[in-house]
Amino acid sequence: MIELLTFDLDNTLWETESVVAAAEQTLLEWLDRHAPRFSQRLDADARRALRGEVLATQPELRHRVTALRIAVLEHGLRKAGYEQDEARELALAGFEVFLEARHALTFFPHCEPLLEELARHYQLATISNGNADVRRLGLEKYFKVIVSADEIGLSKPDPAPFLAALERAGVEPQAALHVGDHPVDDVAGARAVGLHTLWFNRLGLEWSGAEPAHGEVRCLSEIPGWLREYGSRLVR
Repeated sequence: MIELLTFDLDNTLWETESVVAAAEQTLLEWLDRHAPRFSQRLDADARRALRGEVLATQPELRHRVTALRIAVLEHGLRKAGYEQDEARELALAGFEVFLEARHALTFFPHCEPLLEELARHYQLATISNGNADVRRLGLEKYFKVIVSADEIGLSKPDPAPFLAALERAGVEPQAALHVGDHPVDDVAGARAVGLHTLWFNRLGLEWSGAEPAHGEVRCLSEIPGWLREYGSRLVR
């Protein structure tokens, strides 16, 4: 019997790529006003190289997207000629500008009604590799457990985020089901820990992973019906 549903966030409850691209553009425009040397001295290729330069010296940041983005900003500002204290201050302020824009997103159809319905029957948790926060989006009332790679220091498909969610919910793996869009990070990661899995395949893609998920839906509205059918099979 399923007691806990864990949800990926990005590209499962909302589309992400265009939102992040817009947030990065918003940040760049803010930097043009508040730290003009950043764009003047670092062209697009130099800006793209910053992430790799930071990870070469701080590989532990790979799983902490917030700390990594701040470090990349600070590194770029230092390369553009800003002194350490000013670069740090600008990086922190710039990240807040990015993060605000990062949350200017649109939920997929049926998202909130789905969560409201499911929260009446299951414990709900989030397990995300990104830095979108359901508390900034008004969804925290549905989730009893919130787990992020930023906090854990390891990202899916590593077992750690899944195990953290299970421990906080007080649920064994066989009583939990993970919903996500990524064949490796979500489906393979959750299956390796022993969770049931549901692939959110909004775009109707061909399966590209190894062992498939236990089920597949293309719209969030399909999840309650799928859960009822799947749950009935588990108790036979």
